[in-house]
Amino acid sequence: MKHLHQMSDGFFLLFRGARVMVEIPGAWWLLTIPILFNVGIFVAMILIGWQWIAPIVAGFLGASFESFWLVLLMWIVYLLFFFLVLLGYAFFFSLIAEVVGSPFYEELGARLEKQHNQVIIERPWYKEILFTITQESRKAVLLGVVVMIGFLLQFLPVVGQVLSGVLGFGVLLVTSGGDAVSPALARRGLMLGDRRRWVVKHLGPVLGLGTAKALGLLIPFFNIFVLPMSAAAGTLLVQKYNSSSDA
Repeated sequence: MKHLHQMSDGFFLLFRGARVMVEIPGAWWLLTIPILFNVGIFVAMILIGWQWIAPIVAGFLGASFESFWLVLLMWIVYLLFFFLVLLGYAFFFSLIAEVVGSPFYEELGARLEKQHNQVIIERPWYKEILFTITQESRKAVLLGVVVMIGFLLQFLPVVGQVLSGVLGFGVLLVTSGGDAVSPALARRGLMLGDRRRWVVKHLGPVLGLGTAKALGLLIPFFNIFVLPMSAAAGTLLVQKYNSSSDA
């Protein structure tokens, strides 16, 4: 019951992060550039999907089948395939947008820390970009492994697509939670191994926040605002559970 409560707490912190975010002095100026970039990435990915993926799916769905059950099976497979494409979109969107917006999100988090009188280690903007590139590179490697497994699973109709979707969303959920809290943990001087131990110790709220962020990344247009929201929410989560651990 305790873990469910913590997951719920982490989940709703994303929305509290949105409220707190807009109250930070100068927040709108900080968010203008990354949000414009996010809109550009969003539009580019929609156009790519429309030009390359939609015709393939439409071609398959336009094929005629004699059996009702075969038609139903094909529709299920293609709906699941669409969900997998959406997952891929969420992964790639976050990979690019996290790197582009990292110095702005870091400044947003640092201002929130100062507002709450937290002692932090500040980093230059270029170090934040390098930190994010390293973090996202690990995610890209993990994504490559998931794609390979997902490709092999496609040879199992329906079951393969379901398993691919569950695996993909699970990885998106875990990486989303970790990405949200990593900058705040780095501000406290925690290195990679220490950050991993902190995440494992507070897995409930981290998974809750990761779930909210992952779902937000899957929703077109809303995903444009999810990353700055999660930057504020991740900072709030670390502040809350660090103080609980110290108490």
